[in-house]
Amino acid sequence: MALRVNIDRPVCVGAGNCIAIAPTVFDWLRGDFAKAEIVDVDSVDEEVLREAALSCPTLAITIEEVGQVLAWKLQSRSDESRRVVKTFMFTDIVSSTNLAELLGDEAWSTLLAWHDETLRGLFATHRGHEVVATGDGFFVGFDSPDDALACGVAIQRTLAAHRRDHGFAPKVRIGLHLADATQVGQNFRGKGVNQAARIAAIADGSEIVASKETVQGTKYRTFDARTVELKGLSTPVDVVSVDWQ
Repeated sequence: MALRVNIDRPVCVGAGNCIAIAPTVFDWLRGDFAKAEIVDVDSVDEEVLREAALSCPTLAITIEEVGQVLAWKLQSRSDESRRVVKTFMFTDIVSSTNLAELLGDEAWSTLLAWHDETLRGLFATHRGHEVVATGDGFFVGFDSPDDALACGVAIQRTLAAHRRDHGFAPKVRIGLHLADATQVGQNFRGKGVNQAARIAAIADGSEIVASKETVQGTKYRTFDARTVELKGLSTPVDVVSVDWQ
């Protein structure tokens, strides 16, 4: 039976998971690298297609069997949903496409494996739960802002030390946001997740940007407080840069 794939664009946050897993099916929407579009559903087998849909952190992708009434959604087989409060982290290697092209496939794979292992170790140390890997970054949930901030600082310091001692480490942007969200199985969805992803997108390389409420009451020093308009969100958000040095 044929499959129909749909992307809920207002829900899509441009994490890029689907593109990383099935690049012949999904690509960046022309003129908007914060949204995905469908290119060729028939270019991969059904298992890969469903894996790509499952990787979406905001459940923006649905797969429907043509001729049936009910749309298939991978997370529908997960646990019942519940509301939770988490500090969400999104990380991303800056200019990863250019870096991969410059290094070549083998060197890029080696670098990415080191990056993934390093960050996953730091997530575990700071009690972070990896929700999903996005190809060149991660979506992670923390039970407390202090753990999330400590992890973000540790990531940037570790990368800076490697850069100093070994000559190179990729520049990573980090976004943090304390919010409530709907937990479905091991995944999270809702406005708070979208905000966290958008906050990460405005960070520069080697920068940690957090919403103002995330750092309130913590020991971390901040600078460059500002109010920003986040793409796809109607309400401006107060953010700060976190001093990790």
